[in-house]
Amino acid sequence: MSADETVPVLVVGGGLTGLSAAVFLRRLGVHVTVVERHRGILVHPRARTVNPRTQELFRQAGLAEDVLDRRNVNTGELMITAETLAGPERSRLGGEPAEDPAEFSPCPWVPVDQDRLEALLRKQAAGLGARLCFATELTSFEQDADGVRAVVADRDTGAERTIAARYMIAADGADSPVRERLGIPGEGPGLLGDTVTLAFEADLSRHVRDRRIAVCHVDRPVPGTVIVPHDGADRWVFSVPVTRVDATEAADMIRKAVGDPDLRPRIVPQLRDGTRLLRYRIGAVIADRFRDGRVFLAGDAAHAMPPVGALGSGTGIQDVHNLAWKLAAVLDGHAGEGILDGYEAERRPVASFTMRQALLQMRDRTGRNVLDTDETAAPYYAVVFGYRYGAGGEGPEAFPPEELTAQVGTRAPHAWIYRAGRRISTLDLYRDRPVLVAGPEGGRWTAGARTAADRLGVPLDVHQYGDDLDDPGDVWEGRHGMPPNGAVLVRPDGFVAWRSPGRPTADAGDVVAGALAGLFHVGS
Repeated sequence: MSADETVPVLVVGGGLTGLSAAVFLRRLGVHVTVVERHRGILVHPRARTVNPRTQELFRQAGLAEDVLDRRNVNTGELMITAETLAGPERSRLGGEPAEDPAEFSPCPWVPVDQDRLEALLRKQAAGLGARLCFATELTSFEQDADGVRAVVADRDTGAERTIAARYMIAADGADSPVRERLGIPGEGPGLLGDTVTLAFEADLSRHVRDRRIAVCHVDRPVPGTVIVPHDGADRWVFSVPVTRVDATEAADMIRKAVGDPDLRPRIVPQLRDGTRLLRYRIGAVIADRFRDGRVFLAGDAAHAMPPVGALGSGTGIQDVHNLAWKLAAVLDGHAGEGILDGYEAERRPVASFTMRQALLQMRDRTGRNVLDTDETAAPYYAVVFGYRYGAGGEGPEAFPPEELTAQVGTRAPHAWIYRAGRRISTLDLYRDRPVLVAGPEGGRWTAGARTAADRLGVPLDVHQYGDDLDDPGDVWEGRHGMPPNGAVLVRPDGFVAWRSPGRPTADAGDVVAGALAGLFHVGS
């Protein structure tokens, strides 16, 4: 393919999913170009929270502390429902001690606005060497057995250029033009409605009283209206499920939602061009396919879901985390193309399951029962931590996170251990390469693993409790459910690929070689 630019991976879309893809790929040494039609990152909070599982991925990328530094210090912990903010509460969640994720994760919830998070990811991606092209729109593309040829246009000058890529990731949103051009249909409830969002400034202290509100669902002016705090004590984000509204109507809606007819809110700009009112479409749909040849769908382009519990944004970031190491392994020559089939096979069932859980949570919070079911929503932490790849059936199993004991297909368990005298999470062992971890009597496994990796020419890190890892208290047997002479093989994304029942009954090198060959889709 002749082109003005050649790159291993082209990412279409510069939002949370696309920028995360660029960060994850560059950390693995893959050159990447991102094209985004907007001229810059939207100055609007949108998604307000990073859940602990997503924060684990940022921890792996070395960004956890930077994300924490950008958190909203004024965000509370209460989620309330009421007719108006000033009126009596109908229900309340939070404010009482909740299940502490520290039992099964090294990472907390982080209240951070999406615009702040996107700015951090943009800076990190650029610092790692990704080429970021804003105000650049994908106008057409074609693909063959060797790659994708994309035509992009500068939205300021109209100048076009071609980019040849081995693979393309479409992270271009719920109305994905890439998905549409590929003719990939979707399934699910579909469009749930439109919403108008804005930010306003007003002193609501007498209505908030002494409550530390994180989000308030109100019935006025219409059910589904939401008020959440922004950065300062007097700045709020307001969302109302209507198709269109002007600034005068919006101010009246705010008064009704707050329950104060004398309130004089000041609506503030949310885009750099001065735009104050933003319209979003809320839907629930999942693409029939997440892959078409050398094009992969990720984030909202693959699955749209209601904005509850940081499920939509987290699922998109986890999509590209799953895909990045597989693309890197193929591009580095360590893996066969078959490894890429695992992206859709793993992520689509998880996305379908998560979308359903988001709809159930929306029902429980707003009363809108799109699914027309009395099904009980799964525990939140089971949804974000406990899914299992390769479970078969209609969707993944969802383990409570305290029951994650290195089952094949699950995210490896977290526990605090010591390495070289430094306290780390077990999750810190899993970063850029597959890892074999053995128990204190698993020397045969570690020796065999090194032999197997050399034989296949694939990357592998090897660790052993009692050797380079110090187990301060029943981490290996208690948290991993493994005997002293057992071993576990963990993928670069932290999911368990294989585990031994104990001492090998055949040559350990042959056994591990078989596991590695299956992981990388190469001959053993």
